Amino acid sequence: MMTEPGQALKDVLVNGPLGKSGFLAAFSLIFLSEIGDKTFFIAALLAMKIGKWMSFFGSLSALSVMTVISVSIGAIFSRVPDALKSSIPIGELAGIALLVFFGIKTLRDGLAKPEDGASSSDEELSEAETAVQSVDAGGKGKKDSPVAVFFEVATLIFLAEWGDRSMLATIALGAAQNPVGVAVGAIAGHAIATGIAVLGGAIASKYVSERTVNLISGILFLVFAAATAFSML
Repeated sequence: MMTEPGQALKDVLVNGPLGKSGFLAAFSLIFLSEIGDKTFFIAALLAMKIGKWMSFFGSLSALSVMTVISVSIGAIFSRVPDALKSSIPIGELAGIALLVFFGIKTLRDGLAKPEDGASSSDEELSEAETAVQSVDAGGKGKKDSPVAVFFEVATLIFLAEWGDRSMLATIALGAAQNPVGVAVGAIAGHAIATGIAVLGGAIASKYVSERTVNLISGILFLVFAAATAFSML
């Protein structure tokens, strides 16, 4: 039987505004998905190359735009059935299916043993280093304006994030839950993850187990899929 403090916590997190709005689901999933992701490493490397503030605001701006686009896609898709006067909640069902898919896939990644001692984080870091090589704003003999550097960073992050797991997860949440809450929660998750990256992503990634992140993310995907399904009953 749940204690009174536990029930109060449940009412705040699940039945309260944070839970019902989709903010909590988006925040937790995006934050965990971004730790050790390619854009996480890109932001960390850019912070060392062009400065923490430029890297942070350029990265967050791109991720915010990507979040709005993703949530809009999910919201539009979820409203198509209403426009067609269908009684089947296709948008919500598609969102649940995507959450289940990512949950199972992420759990499998967390349980899988790395081959040849190489982890996916090592691959993400290698790809990030390759991507950052194209940005030489702080290099000798080149004096780009801050605005030019900002747009170069934002473009790099935007292209790196396009089609990524967190983008697809945001689409799924936007289709299954409140789009505004999902957008705010996802942007908040991106902001904190990016802040960690620019303040010491390389160090943080060494202390955060990739296996643990994958397992927690996978469980959360499945939990929020189940919660969305129950809310439809």
